Amino acid sequence: MTGQKTNRGRIWVAVVLVIILVFPTITFLLLREGFDVREHAKPSTMLLPDSTHQLIGYSFISHRGDTIYKQRMLNKVCVLDFLSGSCGKSIDAKGRKLFELQEDYYGKTIDFRILSITLTPEQDSTHKLQLLSDRYAGREIWHFLRSDDSSAQQLFEQCRSVTGNNSDTDLFCQQSVYLVDAKGNIRGTYHPTIEAEYDALYQDILFLLNQVDVKETN
Repeated sequence: MTGQKTNRGRIWVAVVLVIILVFPTITFLLLREGFDVREHAKPSTMLLPDSTHQLIGYSFISHRGDTIYKQRMLNKVCVLDFLSGSCGKSIDAKGRKLFELQEDYYGKTIDFRILSITLTPEQDSTHKLQLLSDRYAGREIWHFLRSDDSSAQQLFEQCRSVTGNNSDTDLFCQQSVYLVDAKGNIRGTYHPTIEAEYDALYQDILFLLNQVDVKETN
């Protein structure tokens, strides 16, 4: 019995050593791989050139009750998603793809946000936006927003005008999203449910995040 206890003790010591020595190494290698991917990220052909297409000023109330405004989102790469709670399941496919984006970036960068902005605030109360957040398992980097004035509609029209996006025939149940860089410039529009465009969106987010990192280290 004493011999068996000794062997078990040695096994546990070996397991602990593996945890102490191997896991940090694996974590380091994964992080380094992630940094390498960011460093060598290239823009897709869908990314608009760095320009002066600055977003107009905006201020919205999130489903959490805090205020999200333009200056607060500078130095962050944002995906703008315009929607209406009345769309029901017709926007679920887009919501699932945005959830994938959220999960891929959550905990890996502080410079990425998703802003889902209702175009029908008279229908979408803060409580209803909270239900949408619950529906798509939104974390703290994903804000569901509303305003009682026309600023959401104005922001939406600006994004459509800059990118030339007229492909969504239902103006209130948009399937496209818009990418905004850390300087507040509109940089492109994408349909996340189309695989090639989702890949382009992911690639362009990486590229723009790397530009934020380079700026911060200079």
